[in-house]
Amino acid sequence: MSQTYKYFAFISFQNSDAREAVRLQHAIERYRLPAVLCKQDSSIPRRIKPLYCYINDMHAGEELMQELKSRMEQSRYLIVVCSPRAAKSAYINSGIDYFVSLGRRDSIIPVIVDGVPYSNDPATECFPEALRRHFPKHADPLQDHSILGINIHEQGVSRRKAYSRAMLMVVARMLQLDFDGLLLRDRQRRRKRAVLAACLSVLVLLTLAFTWYSSQAVDVKIAVEETTPQNATLPPCENIAIRLTLDNEQKTDTLATLNDAALLTNIPPRYIGREAHVELSAKGYMPLDTTMVLQRQMTLPIRRDADIYGHVHFRLLGLAHSERAHVRVGNYMVLPAADGLVETDIPIAEQRTAYPVTVNNYTDTLYMPCGEDAVIVLF
Repeated sequence: MSQTYKYFAFISFQNSDAREAVRLQHAIERYRLPAVLCKQDSSIPRRIKPLYCYINDMHAGEELMQELKSRMEQSRYLIVVCSPRAAKSAYINSGIDYFVSLGRRDSIIPVIVDGVPYSNDPATECFPEALRRHFPKHADPLQDHSILGINIHEQGVSRRKAYSRAMLMVVARMLQLDFDGLLLRDRQRRRKRAVLAACLSVLVLLTLAFTWYSSQAVDVKIAVEETTPQNATLPPCENIAIRLTLDNEQKTDTLATLNDAALLTNIPPRYIGREAHVELSAKGYMPLDTTMVLQRQMTLPIRRDADIYGHVHFRLLGLAHSERAHVRVGNYMVLPAADGLVETDIPIAEQRTAYPVTVNNYTDTLYMPCGEDAVIVLF
């Protein structure tokens, strides 16, 4: 039957290497294995925890060696933090011997934080004597039973990358995974996270930009274009009043001529692209009262009121009741009513501010626009 362990690993280290040991413990316990590996093999956990690190977990009043032995018995692996200082530690050497005595010689994982393994130089040798004794290095490769240490200071790569690779090597050994496959999966996951982080950063920037943009007031420029036929004899379009209504707020401006453009300022950008109420008025022209989609630049149509200079109406006075009148208004012959009322409409292209009126042999001038009581008296 397979044995159940309380800890994934027991981390053995010398006190001067405590910082590296604790860092390694936290890195392994916080590491989440790629989900695709866990789905492929349900026996692979998402996290490797807990790990036992006695400097953190030892309770006051307990016998040190007895406690360490008990924790080693409950640990699947023994991680030895190797350095020239650790190589001289009696506690670490005795711990290695005890772990081997439990029949777990092949479950020892050396992690090199300083020094050189199998150097036989007390100043640089990082493997404890017990480790070298159980895993001897021999000149003859066929008799070489040395153990490969995991170096957190791998040459040729950055310190951060070297530490990450070393941590993955430890994880791969504990879970008996292919290191290259685990490294590939980890890189793929990091790339996905980097892409996701970049997308989120862009999204945040766009959100901030949109928020900033939405809070900035804008100006709306409105031009006016006459849509009726041009007639140079009529008064030009002047003093054009424009009013824009946004909810309960109104913006107004006046154009001197059609060549000008109205500028309505400090309009909240949320109104751009939305329908807004627009009013337009000018003397002699039809008022415009409509709803339009608000844009930063707009052109509004304006057309003349055809009745102002085109609807001719007046009454003849002094005409005998039985007398037949021949009335000409400009170029148009008009038949007066029985009560002397003369009424006609002139097209915009032919409209004038004054029309010559001929009644039989009498000639007069009618100035426009006509009033309600406009009359021509025949003498």
